[in-house]
Amino acid sequence: SFERVLVENKLHGLSPALSEAIQSISRWELVQAALPHVLHCTATLLSNRNKLGHQDKLGVAETKLLHTLHWMLLEAPQDCSNDQFGGDRGSSWGGSSSAFIHQAENQGSPGHPRPSTINDEEENNRRKFFQNSMATVELFVFLFAPLVHRIKESDLTFRLASGLVIWQPMWEHRQPEVSAFTALVKPIRNIVT
Repeated sequence: SFERVLVENKLHGLSPALSEAIQSISRWELVQAALPHVLHCTATLLSNRNKLGHQDKLGVAETKLLHTLHWMLLEAPQDCSNDQFGGDRGSSWGGSSSAFIHQAENQGSPGHPRPSTINDEEENNRRKFFQNSMATVELFVFLFAPLVHRIKESDLTFRLASGLVIWQPMWEHRQPEVSAFTALVKPIRNIVT
């Protein structure tokens, strides 16, 4: 259900009350609310991997949850940003997910710094809005650091291949270079005058 509702953006087949409740909040709010649960479910399945008899390969449930987790960490910020700020979709619950490509900021040449524009400020606000909380980043580390070697590179094929950007650095005891693993340490205050 998580994969269908969160990743594929499909609400049909749900009860009308649940569908209406999901549509009453933004897609990003739903992703943020579901992320801790998906983290716990995925970690539990991975920790029980040997008990479930899936030593050689991931089971169906593990694969679906890992795919959902990868989407939530890698692609959801971009998809939800497009939904919220008028990207290529009409509403926050239509269309399919697109691949998130982490884009580095374009810098001016050393002698000619690029001037700040309104678009730069808007993009900065987008990035701040679609960041995970420090608690979410801590939860990921707390749950997955002990389990990182239960995921093998041979597990990350086909749909899970995008997850290499997360797991490869963790196998090497480094922080993944993914925007989901950065959080604002100092809260941003909005002062109304």
